[in-house]
Amino acid sequence: MGRMKQKFWWVLSLLVLLGAGTGAQAPGAEVKATVYVFLADTCPISQTATLTLRELHAAYAGRGIRFVGLFPDAQTRPADIILFGKRYKVPFPLRSDEKQRLARRFQARITPEVVVAAADDQTVLYQGRIDDSYVRLGQRRLVTGHQELRDALAAIVAGRPVPVARTEAVGCYISFLSPLQR
Repeated sequence: MGRMKQKFWWVLSLLVLLGAGTGAQAPGAEVKATVYVFLADTCPISQTATLTLRELHAAYAGRGIRFVGLFPDAQTRPADIILFGKRYKVPFPLRSDEKQRLARRFQARITPEVVVAAADDQTVLYQGRIDDSYVRLGQRRLVTGHQELRDALAAIVAGRPVPVARTEAVGCYISFLSPLQR
């Protein structure tokens, strides 16, 4: 029985690393933008952000917005990513970015930090925080006043320019690998 369980986790881990999962775009659906969400399983703000991310996925996934969660910490194991997805009911694919290729490409520094890329996957339409629910690490606002990711997605699906293209994310720093570790 232990061998079957081990094989199951190996296959599931492989699927996570390859990006398989729920929440992918329907075949033939036009992708207007991709939301790359940089997350850390041990970051409390990443954990808290999953509620808003679930709501945004429900509102925009069927309208041409694709969501992908990325874990850039080299110490995060595939099993940790799977557990995070289950524990926080994340409805979109979660992938390892253990070599930090996408984190470096988009110059993400914080978890959670979002990068909204246009359909060409090159043009960044919005980058920064999900909303202003945190003033700083450990200090949460009672009322969220600005919802920049929601505003950006609403503008994209309406064919309008994104009102605010850049904000500072608040959360846990991404520890980058040295060139020798990559």
